[in-house]
Amino acid sequence: MDHCPEHDPAGPPISNMAHQHAFTIVGAQTLFGVHMTQYHTEMHKYQLVLRFSVPAEVAAALREIRARYPRDIFVLANDESDEFNIPSVAAGLKPTFTGNIFQGIPPFGPEDEKDPHFFPWQLTRVRPVFGKIPVTVERVVYFRPFSHAEPLPEVAHYLMFGRGAEAHMTDLQTAPVALAADGGMLFGPGYDHVLSLAGTPGWIAPDMLEAGIVVTLPSIPLRGPDGRPHIPCAIPMAEGEAVVLDYRGLPRDPPLTAVAGPSFFCATAVCNSEGLDVCPEDQSMHASETPDEYLVRPDVR
Repeated sequence: MDHCPEHDPAGPPISNMAHQHAFTIVGAQTLFGVHMTQYHTEMHKYQLVLRFSVPAEVAAALREIRARYPRDIFVLANDESDEFNIPSVAAGLKPTFTGNIFQGIPPFGPEDEKDPHFFPWQLTRVRPVFGKIPVTVERVVYFRPFSHAEPLPEVAHYLMFGRGAEAHMTDLQTAPVALAADGGMLFGPGYDHVLSLAGTPGWIAPDMLEAGIVVTLPSIPLRGPDGRPHIPCAIPMAEGEAVVLDYRGLPRDPPLTAVAGPSFFCATAVCNSEGLDVCPEDQSMHASETPDEYLVRPDVR
């Protein structure tokens, strides 16, 4: 999608307009939402992980359907009647909102991507599994605005977080600036990855897991020997794979390991600027599709 530097038209130059936002849901007993990023769109230039709750009957029904589709992506989005910006959530100014929960990524095409305000989960295109539900933000686990001056690291950094027996990870992204052929700015390259672990590793204290820790994965290089970006196009850790993690970027003896569970979302197609072809199209999005029963126009698939 095109670069969108927009700010709140009623606010100062450094502000964010209200919009709809999508969060990948992880967790069953405790629900977390991981904000989908876009390096090129001002209102989505943030990593945000929040712990949220919904009415008990919705949470129970969500656990049931996710148990039937354990590898599908489920997305929490604020309803179009209740738009907000990400900084307001991070600041604690938006503790509740009206939300919808969707299953899968609905189909969209090149014309949709040209619209910087395009939102795939529009109710005119897709029906929610749970609609118009009250959502409470219990706490912000992690908030990080992107800096375009931050370089791509040598190896992947991830945030590990969770609660109790449930642990999850999401990669800590950067948003470097690349030059287009015409001299304009492109934002990237990078990738957006959200997964659960097969269980909470025994080496992390419960309070550290709830607070979130930073780990690095030497097995996922982000730069090649020549220093050029080397962004993974395939899901970089397979379900069931034991991966070695360095805590705060430092190896441990014996090594810290964790077993990867399902990856719900792994993509280069959404976060990077249109025109920055990080991965081939057929490898640029790893996420389940929306079932036809929820599409308003299933014939457009």
